[in-house]
Amino acid sequence: MSDDTTVTTRLLIVVADGVRPDVLREELERGNLPAMARLREKGGLHTISSSFPSVTGPAYAPFTMGRHPASVGMPGLRWFDRARALSWSFAQARSYSGIDIWHVDGDLDPRCPTLYDLVQPSLAGMMMIARGATHGHVGRGIGWSLRAGWAHFRGDARAWRRVEQAAVNEFFRRFTRRRPTLSMLGILSPDKLAHAFGGDSPVVRTAIQDVDTAIARAQAIAAADGWADGLRIWVVGDHGHAPVTEHEDLHGWLCSRGHHVLAHPKLGTRGADVALMVGGNAMGHVYLDPARRSRTWWPTLSSRWQSTLEAMLERPSTGLLAVAMRADTVRVFHQDNGVADIVRSCEGHDARWSYAPLDGDPLQLGGALADLDADDAWLAGSNSPYADALVQLSTLVPSPRAGDIVVSAASGWDLRAKYEPTPHVSTHGALLNEQMLVPLLLDGPVTRVPQRTTDVVPSALDLLRVTCDVPFDGRSFLR
Repeated sequence: MSDDTTVTTRLLIVVADGVRPDVLREELERGNLPAMARLREKGGLHTISSSFPSVTGPAYAPFTMGRHPASVGMPGLRWFDRARALSWSFAQARSYSGIDIWHVDGDLDPRCPTLYDLVQPSLAGMMMIARGATHGHVGRGIGWSLRAGWAHFRGDARAWRRVEQAAVNEFFRRFTRRRPTLSMLGILSPDKLAHAFGGDSPVVRTAIQDVDTAIARAQAIAAADGWADGLRIWVVGDHGHAPVTEHEDLHGWLCSRGHHVLAHPKLGTRGADVALMVGGNAMGHVYLDPARRSRTWWPTLSSRWQSTLEAMLERPSTGLLAVAMRADTVRVFHQDNGVADIVRSCEGHDARWSYAPLDGDPLQLGGALADLDADDAWLAGSNSPYADALVQLSTLVPSPRAGDIVVSAASGWDLRAKYEPTPHVSTHGALLNEQMLVPLLLDGPVTRVPQRTTDVVPSALDLLRVTCDVPFDGRSFLR
């Protein structure tokens, strides 16, 4: 037993990867998640917005760094580096679903600290981002990666779950020995199984019980060693899941228009005039003239590429298209609902957003909006099919590493018909609500309604009484 006379607060954040908020709520109501039910009794279950793209990897940046992924250099699960700055990158393209996962931490902006950097000692397990974890990153070594990669590329989701459970065992061995102030543990099996069987399938519901088991195990460890009173546990999702029945071969379609396309896994294309980077698989970056080394804006590109944009907009797979007119202006297109501009002024918590329909209302926000702060921008999207669209599009689309055209798939579609080891029946990545909304389960009360996954980091710092002057995209829900 511990001899400590004062209670030290420690925080465990469990990432329920790909778990839909409605499915989690149903399983709680059915009594299948007793440990999480006890957390909910102390605090509450909230539905909040992830970041766009709503994809494992980028969607971890908000709750590990407090920033939207594009603002820390991670615009997608797959992306192309115009600047030619990447080390160990074939064709200057990244895909974090393969060996490039080892480069995630190094690709992030070094000026932006992680929660592990700010709260030490810290421990990570099966996390896409773990830079700064003082007690290591369980699941990222060569042995773990080979075992996980073998399961992933065979499309064997159940084998993946076995590898994950072994990693969780190792995580808790370190958790027991080290008693870290901050621990973050990812449970990815629900996402893997959802792609193969559906986001609300029985096998996914069973995998969600792995999250509950991990919480109960952490609580038992803390109780046995005398520090249960100081252990706080939060659960957060990274993205949702939505049924998909149609699979667009966007790569093949671009080739059919006479383009030379560089895209995973075919990165040996010579003289490519388009680089296509799809992730999730319901979103994609389209990089035009990839030999160009710097970002430019759509008015410079439109004379050559306007017809491609218009043809892409007519595809039934296309939900939204977005281009950057300037660093502060994004133009968004919907084939039925028209065109509008999003204008962002100022930076940080002083930022303001305006929405100016040019022809129709593509984001279905009800008309023009002006000078919205972050709260009002989030609320404006609450009745739209596109969660937090003003903030998300204005952050991603003009970012240095984003494509010249950003595509968000239509409902029921994804954008990568080939090369997936598992035939997808459920997808994510798009700006659509069912893919953007995630659960946040807290074991204590809040003073402000949580809105975004970026709110987790500043809130964790408040909980742990860590002060810093780091700017975040989110705001604490504890003050």
